[in-house]
Amino acid sequence: MTPSSLPALAIQVVRIVVAAAACTLLAFAGTAADDPWRPYRAEIGRQCPAKHLEWLSPADLRDVLDTYETGADPRIRAAMSVAEADRCGTTIAGATCGNLAEIEAVRSAGELPALAKSVCAGFSECHGQSDCIAAEPPTTAPKH
Repeated sequence: MTPSSLPALAIQVVRIVVAAAACTLLAFAGTAADDPWRPYRAEIGRQCPAKHLEWLSPADLRDVLDTYETGADPRIRAAMSVAEADRCGTTIAGATCGNLAEIEAVRSAGELPALAKSVCAGFSECHGQSDCIAAEPPTTAPKH
C-alpha cells in the first residue's frame, strides 16, 4: 500500500461505516405501522397534548387501565382480560405487556377515545419520563 492510496482507502472506510449506520437505523426505526403504541399515543396527544402523558410510567398507566376497566362495559372488560391473558400469560415481567395488550383490545373495540379521556383525566401533567402528577380525585360535599 502506498501513501497515495491512503486517502482513497479512508474514503472507502467512511462510506462503509455510513452505509452500516444507515442500515442499522433503518432496522431499528421501522415504520409508524410497526409501533403498536402509535394509536394510543396519537389519541392522548390529540386529547391532552400539553400534559405529555406519553411519559407515564408503566405502573401509572396500569393504574389508569385498571380504573378504566372497572367502569367499562362488560364486553370491553372481557376483551381486556382475554387480551392480557393471551398475550402475557407466560410473561413474568412488569406491566408493559399487559398495558399494551389491553390498549390494543380497547382500540379494537373502537373505544380508544374513551380510554384516552380516562388517561387524560387521571393525570395533571408529566415533566419527564415517569415523572407525572396524578390529578386530584374529585371531592364530594360532606354529608350531614
